Parts: sequence; structure tokens; C-alpha cells
Amino acid sequence: MSIKPDQPYFYGRRTFSRILTLQYLYKLDIIPGFNNTIITMNDASAILNEIQIEGFIDSISNYEEEDIKYANELLNGVNNQKNTIDSIIETFATSFPLKDLPIIDKNILRISIYEIKYVSLKVEIALNEAIEIAKIFGSEKSSSFINGVLDSFIQKKYKNKEIK
Repeated sequence: MSIKPDQPYFYGRRTFSRILTLQYLYKLDIIPGFNNTIITMNDASAILNEIQIEGFIDSISNYEEEDIKYANELLNGVNNQKNTIDSIIETFATSFPLKDLPIIDKNILRISIYEIKYVSLKVEIALNEAIEIAKIFGSEKSSSFINGVLDSFIQKKYKNKEIK
């Protein structure tokens, strides 16, 4: 990526894949009848163009089909494992019923838990990515909330070896 040092951008192509997944999960939650679960390069380009972050400049030419493929893997994986993932969220976000969680926070958690539990992504990467994405797309308190939920999940996962 040819980005000036003072311009925000997505730090890695996998980050962009996660953001694409987040955008699609958001649409699935809020748009009645939206059931498109395949992300194309054209969809990715449109989403990238819609992102309005002060100073953000990026181009779809910085990404490859592999990035879209990973976004689709996440999207389908989260959808297929949603009940299990939501149960995990409910276990570790005890102060907030799932139905009351902001959609963005809930879907960031879904993506991160999916990557930890099913993709075997290093927990440090999953945690850091979730926090950074929450800082961009969530509320002022999203990143600390997500950090707390994921940290509790990770601690329990490694204490008990695995969460069912």
C-alpha cells in the first residue's frame, strides 16, 4: 500500500477481510430480506468506497481474491456457528443480554471468537484486531467492552483447554 505515514488505513489485508465480514454481518442483522452471504470483489470495492474515516485513503487494488475468500470464510463460518458463538458471548458478557448488545460489538465479537475457536488464529492477533476494529467502527466504550469479553473467553479457553 502506498500510504502516507499520517493517513489511517487498514494495517493488513486480513483486517480488511474482517471489516468486509463485519459489514455483511451488519447488513444481515439490520436489513430485512438481505440474505446475500457471498462477498465479491465488486462488493468489497463498494464497501471500501463507503468507508468514511477522516484521512482514510485506500484502494481495492491493494487487495486480492485471497482477501475476499477469507472474508467469505469468516462470513459463512460465523453464520454456521452463530448459535455456539452467541452462547459463548452470553457466557462472557453477563452484564448485557445478547439482544441488547450493539450490533457492531456483537459482530466484532462473533468474528473474533470464530477465528479463535475455529480458525485457530493466535489469540493475541484476534484480540488486537477486534480492539482496533472496535476503535474504528464501534462506540467510545466498544473496544474496552470487547477486550473484557474476549479476555475472559481466552482465559477460560486456555484454563479449561477448550470451550464447547
